[in-house]
Amino acid sequence: MEPTDSPGRSSPEATGVVLTRSDGHIDEQRRRSERIARASRLALVMCGVVAVAAATALWLLHPSALAIVVIIFGLVLLSIGLTQHLLLQIERARWPDQAMLWSDGVELVLHNGEVRAVEWGDPRLAFDLFRRPLRGESTGEAFLEWKMGGYVPPCPLTEAGFEQLQAAAVAHGLGMAEFRHGRRGNEIRIFEVRPARRVNTLSTASPGPSFTEP
Repeated sequence: MEPTDSPGRSSPEATGVVLTRSDGHIDEQRRRSERIARASRLALVMCGVVAVAAATALWLLHPSALAIVVIIFGLVLLSIGLTQHLLLQIERARWPDQAMLWSDGVELVLHNGEVRAVEWGDPRLAFDLFRRPLRGESTGEAFLEWKMGGYVPPCPLTEAGFEQLQAAAVAHGLGMAEFRHGRRGNEIRIFEVRPARRVNTLSTASPGPSFTEP
């Protein structure tokens, strides 16, 4: 996304503002999430292989409906494991490496090199900003969740980046609905950023000519 400001202006958005948080906590969180997904995938595949092998041996020795049911069950486990593997690969490729704030919109650069961008005036603009509490940090965690053009994992933002993006959305007249989930003091705050709704008002018709009886 190219800036629209002229070179003479000193707006920081003219050269792009980096919003992304990149530190050890985010890296560890991502590795932990992938470890859980890999462990689940491995468990499903192993159980599926064992079930299919055992049921096949049982069928060869003593054909029965139970053996067929177990084979089908094992194949289902294998298919779920394969699906999880594909989803993990997709999420890894689409992980946002960088979020940029420009004078004319927002841009995400994904891990696979793909770029997602939207201008402030685009009627399809849709993204969420949310903040959730984090033990040991007073401000918690802030994220940008892209809602356009297919799934993108939530992008971690710095506290300053969160506030700058929120302020830019307000400055460009976008609608921002706030929702809260969880107990007070430990709640998740979500801000849905969308184009502002235009309310059509009906103009009051001018009264017609009055007629008086002669």
